[in-house]
Amino acid sequence: MGMVQTGRAGAAQLALGRMAVGVAGFVAPRTFGRIWIGRDGGSRHVAMVTRAFAARTFTLGLGAYLAVQRDAPVRGWIEAGLLSDSLDVLATLRGPLPLLRKLSIAGAALVGVAGGVLALQGSDDEPVIEEIVVVDEVEEIVAP
Repeated sequence: MGMVQTGRAGAAQLALGRMAVGVAGFVAPRTFGRIWIGRDGGSRHVAMVTRAFAARTFTLGLGAYLAVQRDAPVRGWIEAGLLSDSLDVLATLRGPLPLLRKLSIAGAALVGVAGGVLALQGSDDEPVIEEIVVVDEVEEIVAP
C-alpha cells in the first residue's frame, strides 16, 4: 500500500485534508487571504469571504468523511469537491494576481483536484474516469 490511496480510503484521506484546510481557513482567514491574494487579503472584508470559502471546504470534507464512515455513497461529495477545486483554479488563473502567485495558488488547488480524481478511482463501484479533455484553459473530467 502506497502513500496515495484510491477508492474509499482515498476519499477518507481527502476528506480529512479538506476539513483541516476548512478549519484553518475559518480560524485564520486573514492569513489565508494574504496567502491567496497578497497584502490586500488581510482585510476584514476579505476575511469574511475567506471564512465562507473555508466553511464550504469544511462542509464538503465532512460530507465525504461521514459518507465513508457510514458506508454510504461518497462519489457525489468527491465530485462536488472536484468541481469546487476546479472552479477555484479557474477563478484564480483569471484573477488580477501576479503570474507567480496565480500559478502557486492554482497549483495548490490542483492538488485537491488530483486527490479527488484518485479518490474516485474505485469508489462506490461507479465507472472510473477514462480521459481528461482540455478545453479553453479548463479541464473537464469525462466519465464513460
